[in-house]
Amino acid sequence: MFKKILSLFKSQPELANQITASASPSSLSSTAPIPTRMVRSRRKSKSDADWTRQPEEPSIAQQLHGLPGEYKVLNDLLVANPKSRSGYSSIDHVVIGPRGIFVIETRNLTTGEIRGGRREANWTVSSSRIKMYNPLMQHRGHVEAIQAHLGDYKRVRLISMVTFTNRCRISVDPAVRYVNSDELIIYDHELVETILRKTERLEAEVPETLYKEKDTQAIYNLLNAVNSTDSQIRADHMEKAKGIK
Repeated sequence: MFKKILSLFKSQPELANQITASASPSSLSSTAPIPTRMVRSRRKSKSDADWTRQPEEPSIAQQLHGLPGEYKVLNDLLVANPKSRSGYSSIDHVVIGPRGIFVIETRNLTTGEIRGGRREANWTVSSSRIKMYNPLMQHRGHVEAIQAHLGDYKRVRLISMVTFTNRCRISVDPAVRYVNSDELIIYDHELVETILRKTERLEAEVPETLYKEKDTQAIYNLLNAVNSTDSQIRADHMEKAKGIK
C-alpha cells in the first residue's frame, strides 16, 4: 500500500504541491518553534551537553497583551514627579480598565522568601542580609505620579500592584494578597487573572462607575502624552535613581 501511495506522488508531483499550497497559514504557523532559553541541567558535569532548552516565560508586557480589548496598556513610562530625587518616576506598566487604573511595578527577585507586613517599613528576604524597603510604600510615589497627570480623571480608582517572580516565595501580610485590597503583592503569573478579578470586585462594589471606551482612550492619551521618551532624560533619571527601584 505504501509503495502505491509513493508511486502516486511520484507520477503526479503537482498533487503534492497542491496539498502544500492548500495548507492554511494558521495551520502552518501552529508548528512554529516556541521561544526557548538555555538552562544548565542538574548534573554535576559542566560540559556543553548539559545545557538544555526550556520554553521562555512570557514577559509582563506579553501577558498584559492578552487582556480583553477594553483594557489599554502602557509599558515603561517615565513621567515628571517633583517629589522624586530625579524629578521623574519610572513606572513599569499601567493598565487602564473599565473600572480603574492598575499601576504595576515588577520585581525580578529570583530566590528567597519575602516576609513583611503592610505597615512595616522594611521587609526581609531570606536569601539576603540586606532588608528590602516595603515595596508598596515605595510604589505609592509612582501611583501618586500617575494620578497627578490624570487631568479630569483624577477620581478614577487606582490600584497599586507589585509583582514578584514565582521563583521566590511571598510570605507577607495576607491583606495585600486578596483582591479586596487596592494595594496588592502578587506573583507575576497571577497578574492578568488578578486584574480581571479585581475589575469584577470593583463592579460589584460600585456598579454605576463604568468608564467607556472614550474615557479609557482619553486616559491613555493623557498618560502617553506625558511619557518622556528622551534618551538623555531617561539616562539622567537612571543615574540619579541608582539604588532606588
